[in-house]
Amino acid sequence: MKKQLNLICILIFFFVGLSLVPSIYSMGNGFVDGFKEKMSQAEEAHGQGTTHINAEILSPLALNLWPKSLTSDKLLNQKDQEWYPASHIKTLVWAKSKDVGIARYVSFLALIGLFFIIKAIIQFYKLINAINHEVIFDWMNVRRLNRIGRNLLISFVMTQTYMLMNYWTVTRLFELEGYEHNLWCDFQSMTLIMGLIALLVGRIFAIGLQMKEEQELTI
Repeated sequence: MKKQLNLICILIFFFVGLSLVPSIYSMGNGFVDGFKEKMSQAEEAHGQGTTHINAEILSPLALNLWPKSLTSDKLLNQKDQEWYPASHIKTLVWAKSKDVGIARYVSFLALIGLFFIIKAIIQFYKLINAINHEVIFDWMNVRRLNRIGRNLLISFVMTQTYMLMNYWTVTRLFELEGYEHNLWCDFQSMTLIMGLIALLVGRIFAIGLQMKEEQELTI
């Protein structure tokens, strides 16, 4: 039984870690691109004998699109040099920071959401470790389940707040022919569902422990 439990837990940790890779990659890639752009601007200014950088500071924005037609665009296939009908669903654009406004400052909400996901993973590890040591129906495990649920719900709120700010900004700045903005593309329902399930299981554990304690007192 323990081997099966450990195998399932290893798979859970592996796929959770795998699901975090795109977010970490995009954040790191955006930081590296921004750093390279600033270095390029600084070298250009140094070559001109000035310390003033005239280039605009750019901020990344995610465009979540819904095509009005399934063939809204075309893409050139380099293999056969033919154009193929295509539609864009997710696109990253670099807008002028002065136009983006305060939305560029709320990107830290995504980092906060990632932080609470990591906290939930740590609590999950502690829960599984306790179960491996045959400590199952225990009030500490109830608290761990509640912490997992709360961390996931906080992560959901932080991430969705960031997504809503991003949506408000792109609808204000961009209007693309053949496309409309899609609010629901980045709705992270799985985080919400897992958080609610963790709270539900924690409540079931608590009810079971209360019944057990009442029976022991009756005896």
